[in-house]
Amino acid sequence: MSITNWWPLFLLVLIPVIILLYMLKQKAKEYPFSSSMLWKKIMNNIEATTPWEKLKKNLLMFLQILTVLLLVFTLMAPYLKHGGRIYDNVIIVIDNSASMGIAYNTDHSRIEEAKKRACDYVDSLSETAQVTVLTSALETGIIKTNVTDKTELKKAIRNIALTDLPGDTTAAVSVSQSMVNQWEQYDAVFFTDTPVALGALEARVVNLYTDYKNLSMDYVSYGINEDAYGTLTVLGKITNGTSDAVTTDVNLYGDDVLLKVQSVTIPPAESLVVYFDQVSFGGSVLKMEINNPDDLMADNQAYVTLQTQNQKKALLVTNDNLFLEKAITNISWVDLYKTSQPSAIGKDDTYDLYIFDGIIPETLPEQGNYLFFNAASGEEIVEQGTLVNIALTFDDSEITNYVSDFTFGASSAYYYERPIWANSFITGDNKCVGYYGETGGRRIAVVGFDIHNSDLALQAEFPILMSNLMDYMMVSSLVSGKDYTTGDKISFNGNLNGSALSVTAPDGAVTTLEAAVTTSAYTDTDQAGVYHVTQTIGDEEKAETFVVAFPVSFESHIDGDLVEDEETEGSDEKNLSGGRDLRNLLIILLLIALAIEWVVYIRQH
Repeated sequence: MSITNWWPLFLLVLIPVIILLYMLKQKAKEYPFSSSMLWKKIMNNIEATTPWEKLKKNLLMFLQILTVLLLVFTLMAPYLKHGGRIYDNVIIVIDNSASMGIAYNTDHSRIEEAKKRACDYVDSLSETAQVTVLTSALETGIIKTNVTDKTELKKAIRNIALTDLPGDTTAAVSVSQSMVNQWEQYDAVFFTDTPVALGALEARVVNLYTDYKNLSMDYVSYGINEDAYGTLTVLGKITNGTSDAVTTDVNLYGDDVLLKVQSVTIPPAESLVVYFDQVSFGGSVLKMEINNPDDLMADNQAYVTLQTQNQKKALLVTNDNLFLEKAITNISWVDLYKTSQPSAIGKDDTYDLYIFDGIIPETLPEQGNYLFFNAASGEEIVEQGTLVNIALTFDDSEITNYVSDFTFGASSAYYYERPIWANSFITGDNKCVGYYGETGGRRIAVVGFDIHNSDLALQAEFPILMSNLMDYMMVSSLVSGKDYTTGDKISFNGNLNGSALSVTAPDGAVTTLEAAVTTSAYTDTDQAGVYHVTQTIGDEEKAETFVVAFPVSFESHIDGDLVEDEETEGSDEKNLSGGRDLRNLLIILLLIALAIEWVVYIRQH
């Protein structure tokens, strides 16, 4: 047993005071009685002139001494150690990744069980223990640091929220290790349902894995039917993580309106693709949902947004380039116009993209993006030299999806000084032959060779490159990509001349981002579901919807094997205790003693 406070010992001086009070002679009271009754006590009355009398046994006095002793012992905060150790520093790590939402039993989930055990553990610690509380999923969150107030700690633990993020407590190991390096002795406890490699960290792992039954809606997709009504075929993949065949209804919603229902049977430990054909829907979001309660409800639905690509206008300024013209006209959403007169630019119409093939006008248009082919030095370009008979390679970039590392030959090519705002996507002889980027709210790409002077136009990679360039140069969506999972960082294509972007999460939380084009990274994607982003440009509000998917492949079907090593052996809840605080027990005994003392006093008087 350990004592937290020693100062209450000075209160023991009250015990002699109580004893002296009971030795003081009480003041006599006069009563009329016959004089013959006191002859036998004459000698005893002679001694009554002294202030003290012989101490007599008195139950009330013993109860008062006991009360003082209990009071002193309670204030000393005695602590009964388990295993002979107490901890000055404690780290509690709680896994709040998506799998912790799985039912632990019929009453609550794994994370609720983790928080309950963590609070019980806090109660078992000494009053002087400094406790740090961390959460862990993809990253480590610091909830409390070096706190001794148990009420504050338990409130913080109970307020830890479950996320839809993938991960486990591995992220918190390095953070915990850096903390414990400055402590002589400590205790670290990890509450999780997945394996964790502790490395050199001496810690205890509480395994909260339980057997569970779960169906997951892995994804939902759609295709447009070639019929007069433009109906959809919607499909979704369901995985049965149980050892039994499961029959369930599958609901299809369009913008939260029920469209169709289908009953399916999924074999044990297998996946099934569900089809809905001839779906008439012209909204923005489709949702497919498993209508069958299981132990993890968060993965019972999946979403997909209907993508619509607006027609874009591009102007090709060239003397003659059939390769470029054919490659661009094959892109259905691009309306291509052509001219050989740079002087006509900006006089009749404006375009989303201007493509300059070997021609750079004296004055560039004020609106739209620029794509330069075979460009020497100009207003936006600094040419440094020429490469002859050179092998050129596509670098890994968003412009070169599916064609990166492809090499082709060119008889000649310009190489450039790459601006600080640009990224290279074509190199030759370790020099920049092509770059792209964004500056002043405008997208610019430069290609340093003539298509005719290369063998690129004869390769299958050429139309892919052109499609990537058109997608980048004429982006029409606020949202950069299509497929996101919880934890992803999202960049938006905001307009510099517009208002700040407003992003609304599935729970209604709103985040405001500055209108920096493609640089505003949105990181609050810890919830799976439908998000909305809006921006006001002039008098027009632009609004879009995007979906963040639940991390099914990481969190829906996990096993319960926990790392078994010296640090994790015997880490069950029976051993999870720092000791027993005796103060509450002593307070109860003190109240009982006071109650008995009050009863005795009433009876004596």
